Amino acid sequence: MITGFIRDGLGDRARAVYRWMVASGFRETPHTFSTILSACNSCEGLQLHGRVLALGLCSNPFIGSALVNLYMRIGMPCAALLLYDETALRSTVMSNVVLGGLCNLKLTEDLLCSLLDMRRQGFELNGLSYCYAMRGCYQDEEWLEQGRQLHGVVLKAGWVPSNIFLSNSLVDLYSATGDLVDAKNSLDDIPSEDVISWNSIVSVYASKGRMKDATDYLRQMLWHGKLPSVRSFVGLFALSGQTGDLRFGVQMHGVALKLGFSWSSVHVQTALIDMYGKCCSFDCSLAIFNEIPNLALECCNSTITSSIRCKVFDYALEVLYCMIVEGIVPDNVTLSATMKAISLSASLSLISCKMLHSWVFKLGFETDMAVCSSLISAYARAGQMNSSHLIFESLQDPNVICFTSVISACARYGDGAQAVELFNKMVSRGLKPDDVTFLCAIAGCDQAGLFEEGRLVIELMRASRELDPDERHFACIVNLLSRDGFVEDAMKMMGHSPLRHYTKAWSSLLQSCRAHGENVLGKRAANMLIDVGQKYPATNLQVSKYFYEIGDNENASRVKAMASGQEVKESGHSSVEISHGI
Repeated sequence: MITGFIRDGLGDRARAVYRWMVASGFRETPHTFSTILSACNSCEGLQLHGRVLALGLCSNPFIGSALVNLYMRIGMPCAALLLYDETALRSTVMSNVVLGGLCNLKLTEDLLCSLLDMRRQGFELNGLSYCYAMRGCYQDEEWLEQGRQLHGVVLKAGWVPSNIFLSNSLVDLYSATGDLVDAKNSLDDIPSEDVISWNSIVSVYASKGRMKDATDYLRQMLWHGKLPSVRSFVGLFALSGQTGDLRFGVQMHGVALKLGFSWSSVHVQTALIDMYGKCCSFDCSLAIFNEIPNLALECCNSTITSSIRCKVFDYALEVLYCMIVEGIVPDNVTLSATMKAISLSASLSLISCKMLHSWVFKLGFETDMAVCSSLISAYARAGQMNSSHLIFESLQDPNVICFTSVISACARYGDGAQAVELFNKMVSRGLKPDDVTFLCAIAGCDQAGLFEEGRLVIELMRASRELDPDERHFACIVNLLSRDGFVEDAMKMMGHSPLRHYTKAWSSLLQSCRAHGENVLGKRAANMLIDVGQKYPATNLQVSKYFYEIGDNENASRVKAMASGQEVKESGHSSVEISHGI
């Protein structure tokens, strides 16, 4: 009964039967322990280990393997290795349990050291042993070269190409290194009847952006009568979303529908929603979401993130309501993404922020950094800077993302001094700012006119040697220089930075030249703006207006003629939330 319940995934019932058996006075056999240990968590497993010791069954190799597996599964590899070393009768099965556990815990160095120790001590290893070692190497980039060396070991031992699983591990290894030639050579050594290798190579080529090769292998696979796996379709949908090729994605969707994969796998549903979202076809994402018979958390999260990519932010709240109705508990990804969506929405309201904030506390995510970062941004965009600061100050050890959110909030509301103070506080804590953090700090200096502070921030960015300022950072500095009257310095920076073809920076510089009466530099900026932004009608109108204002009617008429017939789009709109008193 215990074995049957465990086989069916009913661990609770298996443990209940075991307790009933012991309470009834029946003594366990080695088979009982080796079975029930696979269904135990950390606390129950430790209790059962004590009972094994009390009954004097620790020397049994089957129980030893089960205990080693238990300690690996609950994340105690040191205890597992100690048990393995103390076991007198070690078998290949027990050795593979150790290697598999270290592989799952991604302890590649310990994994390879254990493999070498087993070989030195003369233990018999099989293809599965080397499969674990190979997998450990390709899931950690630092050990890819050791994986290549293992290839030579298994070739010498004669495990490939006779061992299908090990041959497939070689395909995955060379795919991880980006060596598609050796990956294909490893595939050619595998019999065409093996469906695992076909799916491996399709997903590998898809992950590397090789659309033609991936589809060619998929076509060959179908021609041989082999069924693609979920992994293949997930890779192909991801490739479509990555390249923005909606036509290719629709074709792969059709193949998945024909083969019955569309509703059989949560992974496929999630990948489809994500693919259509990345291709800016939210209607298709929403249609798939609405047709799913049994909603899953992953599908809901993918739909929310797709609504953000497609800038239909209000749908994020609707998806959250659907989750609540269906009894699906939101996780940190759900809450963080939904808060980002409502903060970007034109219908942003303080009520929505407070509602989501209450869910954060209800579900226990008040210390989650990603959730708190989104909360800080949402409250700031709703005009509640005090709430943003309170959330930030409640964090015991805020990370770079949280600091960036609160610095961005201060910069948005013109509190550049506070933004710089927070930036300095972050650096003093030993945290490394990323490019977005630097951009927010410089933007805060720009908004507040803090020229010296902005210069120091960008010098610090250059001194880090890990990040190079891009056009966004230089644009803020140019704007700061020109607003403070250093128009000539700003013009020099425009010529020696990535801003030469950046329309917004030239537009800002032109406005500053007009404000400070620098007509000579203004004409140069106007001519450059025409060169880099000629296709934008708003740019031509700005230049034409500038020439009229400085009395150069000839150039004004010329630029205006260039702009004639071009459609000027509406620049934007603002929303104001009004509280009506009763």
